[in-house]
Amino acid sequence: MTENFDRHITIPELAKKAGINETKLKEGFRELYGQSIHDYLLQLRISKAKHLLATTLLTIVDITYHVGYNNATHFSSMFKKEIGMPPTEWRKRHRKD
Repeated sequence: MTENFDRHITIPELAKKAGINETKLKEGFRELYGQSIHDYLLQLRISKAKHLLATTLLTIVDITYHVGYNNATHFSSMFKKEIGMPPTEWRKRHRKD
């Protein structure tokens, strides 16, 4: 999952790869990581987005696709919800030139 966070990943797909049912996968994941699969994936994507915002000149649209979202508006909304500011504002404050 950490290697393929940029593509659509489903619980049934993960369960099949792990060779266990979905319920056991979700319970085991939460026990091991202390959060849901969805929240873990969201944190991976936000972390990668922050890195790209700080270290590249990629557009927000390009970053959207690099971190596994298909819609820049949705990505920006999720980023703002998680970080407290839109990606453009975060970039202005954290850009590493």
